This record gives sequence, C-alpha cells and structure tokens, in this order.
Amino acid sequence: MERLINFLIKHKYTVAGFAILLFFFSFSLAFVYSNYFAYKIPETKFSKNLYQAITDGKGNLWYFGKILPYKGFEDSIMAVDGVKLPQALKIVNALRNYVDFRFLKAGEKFWFKLSEDGKVIEKFIYSPDKTTFHVLTWDYKKNEYTHKLFKLKTEKRYKLIEGEISTTLNDALKKTGVPKSVRNTVNNVIECLVPIRTSARKGDKFKVLLEENVYQGEVIPPVKVLYACYDGKKTGKKEAFLYMEKDEKSSFNGHYSVDGKALISSAFRYPLRRIHITSTFGWRRHPVTGKKSFHNGVDYRARVGEPVFAVYSGKVIQTGYSSHNGKYIVIKHPGGIKTYYLHLSRILVRKGWHVKAGQIIARSGATGRVNGPHLHFGIKDASGKWVNPLFKRMIATPKLKGKRLEEFKKQVEKIRKILAEVEKQSGKN
Repeated sequence: MERLINFLIKHKYTVAGFAILLFFFSFSLAFVYSNYFAYKIPETKFSKNLYQAITDGKGNLWYFGKILPYKGFEDSIMAVDGVKLPQALKIVNALRNYVDFRFLKAGEKFWFKLSEDGKVIEKFIYSPDKTTFHVLTWDYKKNEYTHKLFKLKTEKRYKLIEGEISTTLNDALKKTGVPKSVRNTVNNVIECLVPIRTSARKGDKFKVLLEENVYQGEVIPPVKVLYACYDGKKTGKKEAFLYMEKDEKSSFNGHYSVDGKALISSAFRYPLRRIHITSTFGWRRHPVTGKKSFHNGVDYRARVGEPVFAVYSGKVIQTGYSSHNGKYIVIKHPGGIKTYYLHLSRILVRKGWHVKAGQIIARSGATGRVNGPHLHFGIKDASGKWVNPLFKRMIATPKLKGKRLEEFKKQVEKIRKILAEVEKQSGKN
C-alpha cells in the first residue's frame, strides 16, 4: 500500500492526465452510444427483453439508419455503408406482409446487424414509432427471415373537441390544435354528413370525440375519430360513428351515419375484403428484379384464393395469362375507365360478360412474375393514362347489413357512453 501511495505521489501528473483522458474517452463513448439509438427504451421487464432482442447486449455492433425523404425502403437501407441491393430487397420483401407501405414516413428508424462476412443481415428492426418494433431474424436453416412484432404498452385516452364555425370548418378545427391528419378525417366525414359549402352558417357548432394512445406523455399516431357531430342552423344535427372490426385491415372499417350508411360518396368498391398495401403506385425497385421501374398500380396483400371484386359496374373486355401478369382480367367501365386485376389464381368471368360493382370476378393468387401471393390492381383513365388507385375514394359497402349492422349498433351505444362520460368529466353535462 505504501509503495502504491509513493508511486501515485511521484507520478501524480501522469496519473491525473490518464484520469482526465479516461474521463473524456468514457464521455465520448457514452455520447456516441446515446446518439446511436435515437431514443432509449424504458427499463421494464418487457422492454429489457426487447432491448436484448434488438442489440444482443452489443449495441455498438449495430448499424443505424432512417427512412430518407423521397426514397424507398430499399434505397434508405442501402444508404448505410456496406449494404447491397440483394440484402435490402430481402429485408423489404420480408416486411411487406407486416408493414403497410402507404404509411412509410421519412425519419422512421431502423437498426440492423450484419454477419461477420457482411453478406447477410442477420437481424433487422424497423420502428415506425416509439412503441412499435418489427424484428426480422435470419433463419440459416430455412434461408428466410422470421418476423416478430413487439409493442410497448400505451395508455388509452379520450379527448373531446368542440368548436363553432366563424369562417370555415377547417379554420375552426385548426383553432382547437388537432393535428392535420385529424382535421382531414373530420372534414371528410362532416362533408359527407352535410353540404358544408352551401349549408354551413356562422355559429354552427361541431363536436368530435378522439381516441388517443399515449406513451410517456406523447400521443402515438394514428388518432382515431370515434365520433363527429355537426349541429347547424340549416342542416340540423348530424352524427357519424366509427365502425371497427377485429381485423384492423378490414375494408369495412370506417365512418357511418347512425343508420349504417357509409360516409364516403363513391360508387367504387374495394377489390378485396382486407386492405394492406405492399407496394404503392409510382417509381419503385421491383421486388423480384431490383431494377427501378414505374409501378402502374398498387399491390394488395392477399393469400391465394381470396375473393376479388369488381370495383365498378362494367364489361369484361379481356381475360388471359402472360408471363409477367399471370392470370388477369380487364374491365371497361362507363366513361372509358378501365380496371386491371393481375396475378390471379382463378378467373370466374368471361370476355363479354357484364359485371356489377362488388361482384366476385376472380380469386387472388401468385401467378406470373411475383415474389409472393398478392393482387395487383390498376386503373387507366379514358385517355389511356395510368392513374393512382389510392386517389380513388373506395368503400366496402354503401350500407352495413346483417351481423355487421348489429355489431355497428353495439359500437354506437358504446361510443355514446364514452362521450357521455367524457362530457361529464369535463363539466359539459
């Protein structure tokens, strides 16, 4: 001990310098590590397992990236040094069945770990928000990725928004401070309830009930509009309610009037009962070839054999098979619009037949050049130009019927009870 003390006294400046150097090294390492992950996962029993799943306890061996503005998932992954196109394609193709790429946003985060030889992304984590983690793990035996979804627990909260029209409905909603996505939903719903442009009057009132998921004091999107009401001098009182099935991807999910009528004015029907977009309209990297090409429709996730519906009444002008499109159908509609249904497993109509909107015309499949079962759906306008199907407002049904209508009525009563409780708490009653 005496020798150690004498050594420290003799070399005090050297020891002090080493201590300072060690301090700055530790600080730098902590800074790099803290910035390596964009946000810290809270220390709970569940999240510790999640942290282990993400980092294997070795966070410094992981790569970090973000979805880049105006770039696809593949290009965002390849922007990280060391990743090649085949690796990125495998990741994106593995995520298609679990992530709806319509909602991909710049700034969303991902992590991944490469094998020692750099040829395989052994684990990939995509996090669209602070509570959701899609974890892909490479299975060397099956030569494919396995997927697990981790979601941190959130607190459900209800929020009542009320206002009065002085100029426009949108301006009145802005004053309440609700996000743009909520304003858009409320505007669309109320415009289907009442003719705002011709019948709105200064002093008309509106009421909106929101359902929010909150994590550590922050609202995690999307925010659900459970209820919307417009009470006008000319229009009277009109109400809309959100209907949701157990399957969050159901095409029947949406807003309806109190008697079950859909609050979207459209003659177009969805081509499937379940809506999950695996590839959007426009320029993209082809999931099979990896080459950049223009995608003239949208791809819907669909298992082999699911019913495919005509989206509008018309005449079947072509059916057939090609190496790229697989089994396909083309229908011509009034006004010269044409709709295209590709990669089918069975065709249930013939050329020359007249079909109605919502009629089953085929079964989905995986024929042609595909990397898995899905439905490619495309629309050409009267001039022969491809248009984005997502710009067409579509519905599953003009009015709920049977068991769905009964379930809707139950949900209406539940929403009314929540509304009454929220109004009571806020002193509105």
